[in-house]
Amino acid sequence: MFKERTDYIFWTSYRRKMIDALLRKNLALFHGIVLDIGGRDRGRFQKPKNQVERWIFADINPTHHPDLLLDVANMHAVQTKSIDVISACELFEHVKRVDAGLRECHRVLKPSGLLIITVPFLYPIHADPYDYQRWTEDKWRETLEEIGFSIETCIVMGRFFTVVADELKMLIRSFSKPIRWILAPLIPCFSLLVWLDYSSFVAHRPRLKNYHGGYFILARKIPSYET
Repeated sequence: MFKERTDYIFWTSYRRKMIDALLRKNLALFHGIVLDIGGRDRGRFQKPKNQVERWIFADINPTHHPDLLLDVANMHAVQTKSIDVISACELFEHVKRVDAGLRECHRVLKPSGLLIITVPFLYPIHADPYDYQRWTEDKWRETLEEIGFSIETCIVMGRFFTVVADELKMLIRSFSKPIRWILAPLIPCFSLLVWLDYSSFVAHRPRLKNYHGGYFILARKIPSYET
C-alpha cells in the first residue's frame, strides 16, 4: 500500500492525476447503463459501479477479459439507443477510425445520453496495441458537433508548464534506480510548475497557453439529431 501510494505521488503523470480528479468531480454523471470502452483500471479513480444500473466493460483485446469484446468503430453487439453513459477514457488515440467510433457512440446512446472522453495531445506515443493520432480541441469540437453531440465541457488538461513538468518527471523515471532516487526529491518542485498554468502569467501569454496536454470532454447526444 505504501509503495503504491508513493509510486502514484512520484511517478504518475500530472495529466493522469487530472483525469482522476475530473472523474471524481463528475462522479454523479455516471448513472443507468454505463458502457466503459477500453476502461481498464488505471490511476486512483474508483469507478462507481455500485451506483449504476449496469456497468459494461468493453475492450478490443480478449486478454483483458471484457464483458463485451468489440471495436468502438463497429459496436454491432450493442443495441441502438440502449446506453445512458459512455466512458471513453484514453481510448480514441488508439482508434484508427475515430469518426466511425464517435458515430457508433452516438448510435448506441439514448437521447440526451452522455459521452465522457479523455484524450492526450502533447503526450508520448503509447501503443495499446497502436497509437494513431492526436486531435486538437478545434477538431474534437467540430467533429462531435457534426455527428450530433452538444459539448457541455471541454477542459484543457495541462498547458505549457504541466507538459514540461511531465516531461521532466519522465526524464527522471528513465534513469536507473540509483540516479532516479537521487533526483526524485526534485519532483515535488515540479508541482509548483503545474500551478503556474492556472496563473495570469500563462493566461496572458498565448504561446504558453496554447500548449495543450490533453482534453476532458463531456458531450451530450442531441435528442432530435439522428445520423
